[in-house]
Amino acid sequence: MTNGPGPVPPYPPAQSKATATALRAIFLTITAISCGFLACLPLLHLAVRRRRAMDWVLFWTATAASLASFATIGTLSEKNLWTDVALLTVIALVPLVGVHYLVADLALARAEGAPGYPSYATTLPYPPPHQPAPPQPPADYNPYRTPPPPAPQPPAPQAPAPPQPPAPPHQPRINQVRAELDELSDLLRKQEGGQ
Repeated sequence: MTNGPGPVPPYPPAQSKATATALRAIFLTITAISCGFLACLPLLHLAVRRRRAMDWVLFWTATAASLASFATIGTLSEKNLWTDVALLTVIALVPLVGVHYLVADLALARAEGAPGYPSYATTLPYPPPHQPAPPQPPADYNPYRTPPPPAPQPPAPQAPAPPQPPAPPHQPRINQVRAELDELSDLLRKQEGGQ
């Protein structure tokens, strides 16, 4: 189970400005030279690049209108009203498809950040495709479970006490204390004797 929307599918790589301009010119020329019979080609190119349902609907609609119009023109006589409607449909397909293709392709070039166009890819709520996705929580992650108590920490090792200098022999200290006690005793006797 994953949390969140998941990674964003990457855009196809942006084309260079010269390549994009050449493709636009080729698709518009094919549409005009074929008198609208191949008007579906620029729409197919747009649908494949943008991956939107509306572009696919426009592609299939233009394909059906073009085929039906040319079939009507080829099978009915020139004096028929439906032949005139089919001819007007074919004539209208050329500028309609051309304008839609140019506007949509230029907008797509801006969105992809093609050279010469500002990019709004930095305003997307998802990370750019070249950056790794944030780490996912483990499969057994439960945000409502209380976390386990922390493991008891072993006591920190105490630093060894600095070595004590060896004690001096007790003899000189004892002699000094005896001497002081003797002096104190003599002093007390003198005070008692003087009273």
